Amino acid sequence: MINASVSQLVNQVDKSNFTLYTEWEDTSFKIIVLRSCILPLSGEMHIESANYFLNHLDESFETYLEKTKQAFSGKNADIQFFLQDESDGTTFTWKQQNVLTRGEIAMHYLSNILILSDTLKQSLELYQQYQERTLALEKENKYLKKSNTELIVDLEEIINKKNTMEKDLNMKFLLLLNTKKKKIRELQEALNNTKKTTTKSAYNETTDDESDGSDIKSKKMHDTKPSKLKKQKMDYKNDQEVIPNSKKNFKRHMNFSSSEDTSPEPSTSKVKLMLQNTNMYDTVKSKRVLNNSDEERNSSEEDMFS
Repeated sequence: MINASVSQLVNQVDKSNFTLYTEWEDTSFKIIVLRSCILPLSGEMHIESANYFLNHLDESFETYLEKTKQAFSGKNADIQFFLQDESDGTTFTWKQQNVLTRGEIAMHYLSNILILSDTLKQSLELYQQYQERTLALEKENKYLKKSNTELIVDLEEIINKKNTMEKDLNMKFLLLLNTKKKKIRELQEALNNTKKTTTKSAYNETTDDESDGSDIKSKKMHDTKPSKLKKQKMDYKNDQEVIPNSKKNFKRHMNFSSSEDTSPEPSTSKVKLMLQNTNMYDTVKSKRVLNNSDEERNSSEEDMFS
C-alpha cells in the first residue's frame, strides 16, 4: 500500500493555492505540485539530500521525516511554503516561522505522460481507499447515532420507570407507616385502658377481711379495757383496805410505845422500825397511783387511735 498524502497549501510568494501530493518512503519522499493551467512540478528528497538540514537542525532522519509530514499536512501554522521560479529552475522551500529553513527541493516539470498517468492512477487508488474508509466511517457513525438515539430513549424510559417505582414505593411506605402508627396508637390506647381498669378494680376490691380483723382487734381492746379498769378498782380497794390496817398497826405501835414510855429508857429501834414501815407503805402507794395513772393514760390514747 502506498503511503501518500494530499493537502492544499498557500504559496507565500504570490499567495496562490496549490495542491501538494506526497509519497512517503522509509529513506526518502517524493512530491508533486499541481497548479491551475501550469505543468505539474515534481521533486524528491533522499536521506543524502537531507543531511545538510539534519546537521543544521540536529535531528535524526526519522524525526525530520515525522516533522515534515506534520508540516505538509497544512495544520501547523508556524510553517510557511515558498514555490519560486528562478533562472536555473524552480525550488520548493518550507520554513518555520518564516525564519528557519527546514527543507528545500529542486523541482522540474513533468512532460512525460507516463509519469502523470502513474501519479493519477496512484491518486485515484488513494482516493478510492479514502472513499471506502469514509463510507465505512459514515456507516459506523450512522449506526452509532442510531444506537445513541435508542440508548437515549431507553434511558428516558428507565428514568420514567424509576420515578414511577419511587412514587409507588413512597406511597406503599407511607401507607405501611401510617398503618403501623395507627396500630401503635391502638395498642397504646388498649394499654392505657387496661391500666385504668386495673387501677379501678384494685380500689374497688372488698375490704371485709380487713374490716373484720379491725373489728375483732377493737373488740379485744374494748374487752381488755374493762378488765384493766376492774383490776385498777380491785387494786384501789386493796389499797383502801391496807390503809386502815396500817393505821391500826401504827396506832397499836404508838400505844405500845406510849405504854413503854414509863420505862426509864425507851426503845428507839422500835420507833425506827415503825417509821420505815410507814415510809414503805407510802412508797408502794405512790407507785401504784402512778402506775394506775399511766395505764389510764395509755387506755385513753388507745381509745383515741382506735
